[in-house]
Amino acid sequence: MKKVSIIKRISIISSLLFMLVILSACKSASSRDSGTGTDTVVIEKADDTKSDSKIEDTETTEQEGTGTRIVSTPNGDIEVPNHPKRIAVQYIIGDVIELGVIPVGISEVYEGAAYSELVTETEDLGHHAEWDPESLMELEPDLILVIVQEDVDKFSKIAPTVCIAYDELSMEERISLIGDLLNKKDEAANAINEYYANLEKAKKKLTEAGFQEYTISIFEGGLSNMTVMGDKFGTGAIAYKSLGLKAPEKVQSDIIEKDGFRESVSFEVLTEFAGDFIIRNSYEGMDDLTQNEIWNSIPAIKNNRFINMEFGLSFYTDIYSANAQINFVTEALINAVNESK
Repeated sequence: MKKVSIIKRISIISSLLFMLVILSACKSASSRDSGTGTDTVVIEKADDTKSDSKIEDTETTEQEGTGTRIVSTPNGDIEVPNHPKRIAVQYIIGDVIELGVIPVGISEVYEGAAYSELVTETEDLGHHAEWDPESLMELEPDLILVIVQEDVDKFSKIAPTVCIAYDELSMEERISLIGDLLNKKDEAANAINEYYANLEKAKKKLTEAGFQEYTISIFEGGLSNMTVMGDKFGTGAIAYKSLGLKAPEKVQSDIIEKDGFRESVSFEVLTEFAGDFIIRNSYEGMDDLTQNEIWNSIPAIKNNRFINMEFGLSFYTDIYSANAQINFVTEALINAVNESK
């Protein structure tokens, strides 16, 4: 399992921002000709209430005797196995695991990731931008899920390859699409329902604990540079968007309302961004702030309302990780408020 050092973490953040930009180019995927004249077509209409969804009506063509299907995706039709078994996947690893499939190949997994113990026997192909076609081919995948369009072109000769634009699709759209590709529609529907049931349970717990009255900050970094997270990604998205927790006024006005991901601030103004509770994404080699005068002057720190959250847990946006993040944040906040009374 990968440990995250300071230098590595900076590289990760830079790569992540690059991914979020390049994903907008994730457009047309190559279509494959079925090559038969005896197709049996089954059309399943999407719910009318989701007519504006980015996932279009699913048209699946079962090809008798070939063991493949044609699945319509936002990026075009693609021929995939009826029941893919050997999946290689970049970044959204937990989406595949949530549907009951352990991949044969994955991009790097950082220490603390929610599913890290489930992929100890899975081949780590490294950072997605460094995947080697020959190493991937040796795994004999029958479906490849990537997060940048250029990798569709790079790997489509090895196996059917689909670009999943995780920053453009909603969680429901993404899981439904992957469910179609894996021929696990029921599992996808169940995963979505269970996610929302878990989310509502967590929100109820937080309300009962009085968290509608508190503000929450998410910090990452150290003495030279502290990053304050908005509501676009990771722990910030879970806390503010999913759980509906309140951000401090300065975070709301300077980051969230400006549609920003994050803002780097100096220690001199850090108190302005500090909420009643602080969650700090932690990683190997981060600065020890326990003796810092400014840090210790923040009310949340003085009142023991501070939570360390492993960077690896906070980094991933798949549904498996999101459930784990919801559970961690909820229980950690409730424990912190109880211990500080």
